[in-house]
Amino acid sequence: MNSVRQRLPLNEARLQGARRCFGGVVLLLACGMLWALPTRAEEAKVTRPPCPLRIACFNAENLAAPGERTTLTRFRFEPARRRHLEHIAAVIETLAADVVVMPEVVSRAGVDAVVDLLHAKGLREYRGYHVDGRDKFSGFDVAILSRIEPDEVNGRPIQIFVPSGNKRSSKPAGDGDDQTEGGDDWLRRAYSHVDARGVTRNEQAVLQRHAVAYFTVCGRKIGLLGLHLKSNPSDVGSNAQRSAETAIAREIVRREIVARGYSPIVLGDINDYDPDVPMADAGRRTRTTVLHDLKDYDDASTGDELVNAAQFIPRVADRYTSHWDFNENGAADSDDVFTMIDHVLVNRDLVPAITRAFICHAIDLDISDHFPVVVDFDLGKLPAE
Repeated sequence: MNSVRQRLPLNEARLQGARRCFGGVVLLLACGMLWALPTRAEEAKVTRPPCPLRIACFNAENLAAPGERTTLTRFRFEPARRRHLEHIAAVIETLAADVVVMPEVVSRAGVDAVVDLLHAKGLREYRGYHVDGRDKFSGFDVAILSRIEPDEVNGRPIQIFVPSGNKRSSKPAGDGDDQTEGGDDWLRRAYSHVDARGVTRNEQAVLQRHAVAYFTVCGRKIGLLGLHLKSNPSDVGSNAQRSAETAIAREIVRREIVARGYSPIVLGDINDYDPDVPMADAGRRTRTTVLHDLKDYDDASTGDELVNAAQFIPRVADRYTSHWDFNENGAADSDDVFTMIDHVLVNRDLVPAITRAFICHAIDLDISDHFPVVVDFDLGKLPAE
């Protein structure tokens, strides 16, 4: 009996010791698990899967389908028009962009013809989206070719924002006609300039050639405003009109892109120079604030909201997007003008995702007098929204 009584306290001591040991193990495991959990700062550094995106703009220079009547005629006969369509399709095929903004298309027929060629080449993921412009003089529209399906907004995949009563009567309504909300006074801008005879002219501008499309890529919402602004950065009247068009473009970015929760990218044939980004032709200077105004579209915010992707092109000598064939001989001569008037302006929140920017100079004047501007992104570099 005494020996049993002596062993009982010993067994209880062992049991208590085991309990203490087990508790210590659990505590250590718990501490280890807590230590292994990432902090918020570490969570922000977690590598996301790559999400490549290539966006381009390319002025197709009066793209028209065979047999189509045009306001401004570049190619009169079908063989030349078919060759032009083949060349444009070859450029799109080579660039392999996910989204291409194309100014200077004449109609849906020309866009569909390019898409048909791309499908025949096996690139069946491309779709064409077209809106009718309001420029009665040129008849030019803006189209978007995309391998990514746009988000539908107001039941449409592509929009144009023009005041009512500004329809171009020579064409039927397009995909995105007259998408205005809360009145359309904001879609007009009065401007004035002094003409060559010294007479002050009072005019009204409408943003006649543009297109808006919205995309969601890897969870990132991006709104594209494709522009074709008034040409001739050396003409006083043209500069005044382009500045007025820019004021409308800024409103579209604020009201129709940013207000919907999309990060804006403004791209296309801006027809003006960016004083903040040196270009190949160092002798020309802008006479407007067009690029500054587009990049700083929000006066209430500090600094520019958009960044010109051209600044990521390493060689200044490569920074030209337009070839003005001064003597019209179809070749590059010393008297010709090479300037950077096509731009891709990227929301500053997307800039960390830019992996490359370049201008494709592997085309000639038989295709276009503009060169495609291409920007590559990896949206996986951005923190999840």
